[in-house]
Amino acid sequence: MRIYRLRYALICITAVFIIILSISMQAIAADSGTDKSTGGNESDREAVTLRAGLYTQEYPSVFNALRRPSYNQLNELFAVTHVGLAVFGPDFTPEPCLAKSWDVASDGRSIKFHLADNATWHDGTPVRAEDVKFTYEYWRDNQLYRQGGWLNEYLDRVDVEDEFTGTVYLTQPYAYYFIKSLFPSVYIVPKHIWEKVDKPREYSEPDGMIGCGPFIFEKIDRDADTAYFNANPDYFRGSPAIDRIEWKHYRTVDSTLLALKKGDIDVIIDEAPSGVLVPSLMNEKGLTIEVGPNPGLPLLIFNYKKYPLNQTMFRRALSYAIDYQSLVDAIEAGYGEVPGAGILPSCIVESNPGILKLEFNLTRSNEILDSLGFLDSNADGIRNLPDGSELQFQVIAWTDGKDMRVAEMLSYMFKKAGIDLQPYTNELSVLQKMVWEDRDYDMHIDFHDPYMTALGFATIDLVPMQYGTCTDPQFSQLYNATMSAKDPEELKRAVYDLQDYYSAELPGIALYWSKSIYPYRSDRFEDWVPLEGYGLTSHQSWFNVKPVNG
Repeated sequence: MRIYRLRYALICITAVFIIILSISMQAIAADSGTDKSTGGNESDREAVTLRAGLYTQEYPSVFNALRRPSYNQLNELFAVTHVGLAVFGPDFTPEPCLAKSWDVASDGRSIKFHLADNATWHDGTPVRAEDVKFTYEYWRDNQLYRQGGWLNEYLDRVDVEDEFTGTVYLTQPYAYYFIKSLFPSVYIVPKHIWEKVDKPREYSEPDGMIGCGPFIFEKIDRDADTAYFNANPDYFRGSPAIDRIEWKHYRTVDSTLLALKKGDIDVIIDEAPSGVLVPSLMNEKGLTIEVGPNPGLPLLIFNYKKYPLNQTMFRRALSYAIDYQSLVDAIEAGYGEVPGAGILPSCIVESNPGILKLEFNLTRSNEILDSLGFLDSNADGIRNLPDGSELQFQVIAWTDGKDMRVAEMLSYMFKKAGIDLQPYTNELSVLQKMVWEDRDYDMHIDFHDPYMTALGFATIDLVPMQYGTCTDPQFSQLYNATMSAKDPEELKRAVYDLQDYYSAELPGIALYWSKSIYPYRSDRFEDWVPLEGYGLTSHQSWFNVKPVNG
């Protein structure tokens, strides 16, 4: 009997142990299956949250995907909630995204695209070619930013062939340029949401942030001045490496950098605006500053409608009067280089290294001005035109920030050549009307986005979508050759020719080529993939960055 009782006891103990083990395993499995869309993932690790700082002067009262600054900072370049048919690679080369592939017609007037067949909007609706057709027409019809203006001028139509295939038809042979610049920057929006919206810049419903990108917009907390995004577990290119992003809005650069130094944020959306700020970040524990190429284009633009600004030799005299190294030192704290006469920064693949750098030569500047007959006839330090009026101009600075400092330095430099240059700024709407509509200015300082390089010279007045004043047919021909290039080699040859023209005629003068400054908390995250000139928060970063020791 004792043996049977012992066996019975062992059986009972074993049964209880099995039950306890089973319950424990179920609990572990439940913990590991946390829904990633709410901040967890399929492993037992803690959710990874990245805190980023965004500095703009204001967050608009309306927050949607097509309204600045959410349009600019959160989607267009950084591909957070929305993506285009392509995304920008680190060097601004277009890489397949929503379109897994495309085919260009031999005449350069059409592009057939093939969509990824597993892409869905954040509300679960499949992404279809009809959404692409709607998007391009919607950006065009509502004149949404530069892309909308370009589409209005050059988009013929978009034909839908099936659920995942369509063809973009253009009025000009600009297919390669379209892929290079607009495939990534015109991100696709869901037709079933936006077709009911007549005024996209005023739309305030929560579904205005629904996209098909790697992160899903959760909310914006106005009191905290912060927007929250969760990883999209169904993103068609795979799950992001982090689970949550918190965009904290700051109204000044100084407050943003202070937050970075204190550890309130991990990274800045966009690059630091100037190398001058680097010393304030040096020797901060846990903070790293990376320096990379910047393909942006700071230019001095002239009004060809005004004498003597329309004279090549006079513009050349002005170019010799500019101390470019002083601009690099003062504006960028040395994080830059003296520019070339072809204007394109050396980091751009189409930049011609054979074009000489611009030269500061005050003696040569004065010699040219003397030869043109612009003498100081009344000995007041300012040269005079032949009619006796003083050589006096106004230069527009778009903000009171960096470009105003540039304008003030140019004023000081030109004074040494006997030219009175007065900096001028005003409300943005006033300046836009002066430059873009009335073309009523002497000079203005212009900063251009590198990915829209072919549209960004801002000096020509013979082709649509430009707001310059130069009417030289040769310039127009060279410009159109860059737009109609059919492949990288043809584009490079055309851009080389255009740079030769800039070097000879100086319709615009590059002021300096800067470096990009990327500060971030290296004690928090690593393995960022920078987007040249725009910071660390690129589309590629969302799949590559990881916590330190994570």
